[in-house]
Amino acid sequence: MTQHLLRLFGILLLLLTLAGCGSDSGMSQSASPNTALFDPSTSEVPLPNVLATAAARDPITQYTDPVTGTVGLRPANRPMNPLEALAYVNRYEVGGTNAVAGVNAPIYLRFARPLQPASVNGTNIKVFRIGADSASPAATENNPLSFSDVTASFSFSYTPGRSDVSLSPTFPLQPGSRYLYLVTNRVKDAATGGSVSSSVYFAALKSELPLLGPFAPLEQIRANTVDGGGNVLFSGYAKVMNDLTAAPSVTSVSSRSQIALLGRFNTTAAGFVATDPADPVGSLVPVESALRAFAAGSDLPGGLPGKSWLGAGLNAVAVTGTLTPAAYWGAVLAGTGIPAAAPASVGAVVTGTIATADISMNPVAARGNPVMNQNLAFASYSAASAVLLPFRDTGTGRLTGFYYSDRRIPFVYFAPAGTAPAGGWPLAIYQHAINGSKEQAIAVAGTLNAAGYAVVAIDLPLHGALALPGHVTGTVWGEDFIALGAPLAARTNVQQAAFNLDRLELVAATQGFAPLGANAPNPAVKPKYVGVSLGAIVGAYYLAGNTTLSTAPGSPPYTQATLDADMKGLLSVPGARIAYLLRDSVDFGPGINAGLARAGITAGTPTYEKFFQLTQSVFDPVDPATMTTPLPDLRTGSALPSRLAGRVLIQEATSTAFDANGRPTNGDKVIPNWSTRYLGNALGGRGALGTQEARDVAPGFDQLSYLSGGVPVPFMMTLSGSAVIPKVAPAAGDAAASGPRQGYFQFDQPDVSHGFLIDPVTSPVSFLLGQRQMFYFVSSGLVIDPTVVSTSLPKASRTLPPLPPYRVIPAPAARLFASPT
Repeated sequence: MTQHLLRLFGILLLLLTLAGCGSDSGMSQSASPNTALFDPSTSEVPLPNVLATAAARDPITQYTDPVTGTVGLRPANRPMNPLEALAYVNRYEVGGTNAVAGVNAPIYLRFARPLQPASVNGTNIKVFRIGADSASPAATENNPLSFSDVTASFSFSYTPGRSDVSLSPTFPLQPGSRYLYLVTNRVKDAATGGSVSSSVYFAALKSELPLLGPFAPLEQIRANTVDGGGNVLFSGYAKVMNDLTAAPSVTSVSSRSQIALLGRFNTTAAGFVATDPADPVGSLVPVESALRAFAAGSDLPGGLPGKSWLGAGLNAVAVTGTLTPAAYWGAVLAGTGIPAAAPASVGAVVTGTIATADISMNPVAARGNPVMNQNLAFASYSAASAVLLPFRDTGTGRLTGFYYSDRRIPFVYFAPAGTAPAGGWPLAIYQHAINGSKEQAIAVAGTLNAAGYAVVAIDLPLHGALALPGHVTGTVWGEDFIALGAPLAARTNVQQAAFNLDRLELVAATQGFAPLGANAPNPAVKPKYVGVSLGAIVGAYYLAGNTTLSTAPGSPPYTQATLDADMKGLLSVPGARIAYLLRDSVDFGPGINAGLARAGITAGTPTYEKFFQLTQSVFDPVDPATMTTPLPDLRTGSALPSRLAGRVLIQEATSTAFDANGRPTNGDKVIPNWSTRYLGNALGGRGALGTQEARDVAPGFDQLSYLSGGVPVPFMMTLSGSAVIPKVAPAAGDAAASGPRQGYFQFDQPDVSHGFLIDPVTSPVSFLLGQRQMFYFVSSGLVIDPTVVSTSLPKASRTLPPLPPYRVIPAPAARLFASPT
């Protein structure tokens, strides 16, 4: 009790001292009992925040056993929860820079009491992008910080009666960048109408003098972080407040008394890896590009030197069977009662395996291991404990590859009927939906073979033939991939999927399918990509990674001309901001909420909100929306387009009916339309920001309309002069048209469903329309209005193929793979 009273006396004394400081003059506001919550001693800080990871323990070497309290090496099979995962990313992937905040994750603020809704707006709560001494990621902060107001790029979410606020970015933030949010005293308490004030701890941070006594631990937050030469590496709150109040025309505050709360965050840099530590900035490459370089290996241009694939004979497929279409359809549909009627366009089915590698490694097992090839059998460790681990030369520190274990994985290949063109068949790669398997390719093989394309498919990680031992249902496969509560594992599963696709593509490009003889694909022709649902989500990461990058000095890494020659992809019903996609999914959301509730995380509570915010931050380096942001041109400084510009068609299954809570009752009930549109907008809608850099992201990616007029739900905008207008262009209605060759198309037919592209049972009309659009996009590159029939766009008579319906069956209560903090 005495210690408590002394501490309280110290707090009151310091507050009286602060109140008497003449340097903090400003507009007088009537204070209320309501405060912006901030207490680092209990980890009560707004998110994102550098404070969340700045003092976090090493989750590998300083693991605290929840039962015994013993601190030591983490058990190898113990997955990392979101907060541990964020600490891991900071320590092992971004060099302790705290550059871990999600570029698509919201800002989450808490208050002691409810707020006046009208006061929760972009005038009273601000977000700034911070400018340091230079544009370098490692720039010092010796000079006053500059502030660019980006508040207009956030949408505010506040429910009257609640005491928390979320600010979600309208477009992905810039990775590896410095940001700040500011809550002013213009935010009002709901009950009294008075100004929201600072917590006791934040009020102490307003001091212009070093903090002593009970507040001494806060001094490391208030003071600057400096190097041995006195350079400011990171501005403390005292300097930040000085800089904010010195620029009131931008920041809207001229006095510390107007600041109720602020927070700094650095957006994630975990999507990049330095290939040479001697040039930590100049050698940065996207992780997805480094994975592709590892898949190429030492024998191909641009490949990483740590592994030979081609030279070691690992780029040749092993054929396990050549079947008649009827035999394969019969095997896939056995026990379903569905007639095994293979399309006449399919000439042969070949099964086999390709050489790839498990790059999903256990960080405890691999830690300090001098050998890149771990030579571990699949499932030696918990898949939910997996991460992607770069491997470096012990002498130079240069990236040579990634920790791995060799693995062969099966494929299925569909060759068209008839004689192949000279050089072989052009190839389409199909990636199946969540809870499915590679055999799902029978739903697209008939149409793509009729277009003159061979089709090859592999399983997603932890699905089908790649499932964990004993995991035999699609429901469990989906749970394993999502790895609820272990976001590093979910992130790694996407990277593993992309790596397997890289290996598949590179095997085909190096004549690895030659054993198929007359059925083989043409290695000189770039494949096309078709992905559905999770296959489309993975596809965005894969396509970004297989962008051709130039290493020539003085030239940009890529241009729109080089992108036009890269692989094209149809992404059917993808989504972005994946953590929130799952939360809001009609099909997945209830089971996820039930699984979290069993662990004591109840929907709507602050712990629940923080769980998703942290999960999204960890996942963001592979989120499809993140892939739309152009790479920085460190050589010429010019603005680049998105790596997906000119390369993708996105299909949406539009919901048109909703229940009383606004949840869709038709259309896409797996991936919410808002999530698919966020991805489309991230690629094609940034021109609405008004800058030339934003307009250059993907100027030709539009929302595409039916030729009968209009789009079902306009959402993508641009600027015409100073007016905001829909960014809409008509789909093609003529096979001889020059475009469009990219865009966003909404299917709003009454029968449309999430799996309409592969499900003729649930969506017979939409299935035929979607497949017709796929036929033309893959064969000609055009995005057609599939409802138009003309001389140049004939509609072949086609009966619905006998196929099983596509069903997503989530668990009633999702498994939580890591214990929450």
